[in-house]
Amino acid sequence: MAMDDFLEGTALTGRQAAIIFFAFLILIITAAIVLITFSDFFKNLVATADAAGVRVGTLLLVTVPSTSALERR
Repeated sequence: MAMDDFLEGTALTGRQAAIIFFAFLILIITAAIVLITFSDFFKNLVATADAAGVRVGTLLLVTVPSTSALERR
């Protein structure tokens, strides 16, 4: 089967269509599990406010503050 026939979809068998559908479904479920698993990491990437409370949504350069930075607060 040529690639253009495959992408057109008219020559797909039911088995091929089911394989493509479930592969895509597994990809979506895997992505959701990864996002849920690392949600704390992704939350720490974007800060809700900086130290002065002025800027919102700024990217953090260091996700884990050092102990000396925590003592100064």
